[in-house]
Amino acid sequence: MFTLALVILSMFMALGQESDVGAGDFLGLGIAYGATVPAGDLADRFGSGFAASLGAHYFVSSIKSNFGLEASFLFGGSVKEDVLEPYRLSNGAILGNNGSLASIFLRQRGLTLFLTFEKIIIGLSGNERSGLSAGIGAGVMQHNIRIQVDSQNAPQFTGNYAKGYDRNTTGPAVKQSIGYTHLAKRNNFNYRIQLSVIEAFTQNRRLINFDTQQKETGTRLDLMAEVRFTYFLPVIDRRPAEEIFY
Repeated sequence: MFTLALVILSMFMALGQESDVGAGDFLGLGIAYGATVPAGDLADRFGSGFAASLGAHYFVSSIKSNFGLEASFLFGGSVKEDVLEPYRLSNGAILGNNGSLASIFLRQRGLTLFLTFEKIIIGLSGNERSGLSAGIGAGVMQHNIRIQVDSQNAPQFTGNYAKGYDRNTTGPAVKQSIGYTHLAKRNNFNYRIQLSVIEAFTQNRRLINFDTQQKETGTRLDLMAEVRFTYFLPVIDRRPAEEIFY
């Protein structure tokens, strides 16, 4: 998928170089940070969290559209599905193998990878590269429960053993977005504020869950809403020379 994305990105870069209208074309590195809220089956496992993202984006001025490849790291501290419940005492603590209490925490982890298409639907007067934008994306989502063991007395929850509890889940995903995109005419402050909704059709990839002694079957519908801010670091900006200020 990554190779295909590079080929597509190269094709649009070539179009921008050959077109006389492409004086406003833009290639940038997108650095993003956002907050996430789960829904559907994902809300049964996790609470709200955060996403840090990195992407490559190419804006084709002639069609007022942005093509991108985005990868996001999902993380958070709110885990609702307690995979360690069978091992807890009545007060919620877990005994280590030396008889003392173990220091164990559950964390949210995940990844998404999307190919995206975004179009300016209501442009700014005097700056056709900026305005209200709407977009779609297709890709994959992965998420799991990370068992963080801060003590040295619970090896049964570390290493390969942790895979029996982590609920490693993956599947295809799509997303829809709306936001405001700003590609500057006179400086390099280029950014996007965006609201996205992700729908992922996932499955647990582990052969068995140690805590239930069962294998999960069936498909999940994992939903997630995200609000993010993206800063675009310019790589190529084809503004007319008289509009570029240093």
